[in-house]
Formats: sequence, C-alpha cells, structure tokens
Amino acid sequence: MFLVILMSLVGVVVTQQPRPCVSPSQWEARIVDHINNEKITVQGKLSYDSLYQRERFIEEVVVGDDYYYETIALFQAQLEFVINLTARNCSRLPLTRPWRDFAIRPDARSYGEAYIGSSASSSTGLLVTIW
Repeated sequence: MFLVILMSLVGVVVTQQPRPCVSPSQWEARIVDHINNEKITVQGKLSYDSLYQRERFIEEVVVGDDYYYETIALFQAQLEFVINLTARNCSRLPLTRPWRDFAIRPDARSYGEAYIGSSASSSTGLLVTIW
C-alpha cells in the first residue's frame, strides 16, 4: 500500500506543469545598450504602464556628443511625443508600432528551468523558468 501511495505522489509531482507568473502592470527599469562597432551607447529609464498602454523612455544617446531625448508613447491615442532635451523642442508623431505587453503569453509553454548563480544553497541562486 505504501508503494502505491509513493508512486502516486511521484506521478503527481512529475506531471505538474509550471505556470507562468503574472507581470506587474506598472513598473520602471534602467536600460543600457552599447553598440561597440559603431561606438554608440544608449542609457535610459523606461516607465511602463500596461493598464493604459503607455510608455515613457528617457534616454541618453552618446555618439561623440551627448543627446538627451524623452519619448512618451500613448498607444490608445496612437500618439508619440519625442522631446529633445538638449535643443528643447518637441515633436508630435503618429504612433504606428503595435502595443507589446511585457508578459508571458497565455498560450506559452515551458522550455525548462535553469539557475542563475548557484543552486548549492537556497539563498545563492535564482531559479528561472524559460518560456
């Protein structure tokens, strides 16, 4: 009887499918991108709002001189404002790119799990699921 219960428990554990976590609907992040062969560095701060489908990106583009831009994208109104903070001018442009959620799609499937860092102790690594 013990063997049947043990095998049932093992079967339940093995057949469990990982479920994607839910992303926050509003968040901010720092972004750094360096294109080495063209000697371009882009640094910025991204503010993301999936409730109202808005993005705000403050970026510093370094190509010899420094250029500072602020981009506000309002996807529901299909408008984008590009503000050149160095020249102090603003351009209002039509927004043609589609909204993209920073989330795991509902029909996604798991490709496995991996540790970032060490798996030797529970506090030294981070277990991530690859979707």
